Amino acid sequence: MARRRRGPPRWLGLVLVLALVLAWSLAGESLRRWWGLPGEGAAPGKSAGRLRVATWNLRNFPDEGHDLTRLAARLPELAADVIAVQEIHDAARLKQAMPGWELVLSATGGRNDQRLGFLYDPAVFELIGAPREHEQLTMGGQVRPGLSGYLRARGGGPDFHVLVVHLKARDEGYALRRSQWELLAEIVEEIARDDDDVMVLGDFNATGPAQGRPDEELMALDARLGAAGLQRVVNGSGCSAYWDGGRRDAWHVPSLLDLVWVRGFLAAEVEKVHAEPLLHCARHACRPFRSTPTYPERDYADLSDHCPVIVDFERAPDDDP
Repeated sequence: MARRRRGPPRWLGLVLVLALVLAWSLAGESLRRWWGLPGEGAAPGKSAGRLRVATWNLRNFPDEGHDLTRLAARLPELAADVIAVQEIHDAARLKQAMPGWELVLSATGGRNDQRLGFLYDPAVFELIGAPREHEQLTMGGQVRPGLSGYLRARGGGPDFHVLVVHLKARDEGYALRRSQWELLAEIVEEIARDDDDVMVLGDFNATGPAQGRPDEELMALDARLGAAGLQRVVNGSGCSAYWDGGRRDAWHVPSLLDLVWVRGFLAAEVEKVHAEPLLHCARHACRPFRSTPTYPERDYADLSDHCPVIVDFERAPDDDP
């Protein structure tokens, strides 16, 4: 009788499965970083009955070699209803990335023409009245203005002022930023006369004073804006952007620059909400990472050193007087 040929041992299949899992955990991580696949730093689902606001400094858009195809995918993936933006040079190309949305931008942007403003979904929000550009924050034309608009959610509210800012950068700008805080508090008090519900968001550049620490600046900022009735939405992750670090090598280190402040009904539920950074901030859990021309962190290299930051909050009745 011919002997039956024995098949491969059963354990070989298990070994192959384990090898594939290990390969994916190693090489797959590189692939996911390369492509920035959904689920790797992507926005979480938005609950029914909630609204989402985001802020994103787009790093001199589009002059820094932005991947416009990637941006056109990333912006809708935020699942936001309003997106504050900073460092915009080309409004038309930004609108192309969000067809059907409305874009409100400042007319000026300081010495480097870094304009700011917000995108909003007209199916969800309507803009009431004309937006206002707050030139006093330019400090005589040196830096960016503020821009505010009054938004009302369709279908019964809420309605609130959104105020987008981009304050002076770097530790040597600390003294000027403190002057901007005073003006910002005055602006908030002024626009709150119409409606006490105010959201202030954008790039605060809270890098700390010279020879000081960022948390020192945050404490001082909390105190000054707190006196204007604003409360900061906590970012428990601890970062919203990356920079080259002191060594200026391939390692990039996290910082917390992009902040969200609320007043009025929004502040009443500030303990229930949080600011959440996405993309490379989330993928690397606000830890340092390496990005090189050969092995880049794509969202960092092709979009912005900043990450989009989102805040979800409950719908509330329209309290417009």
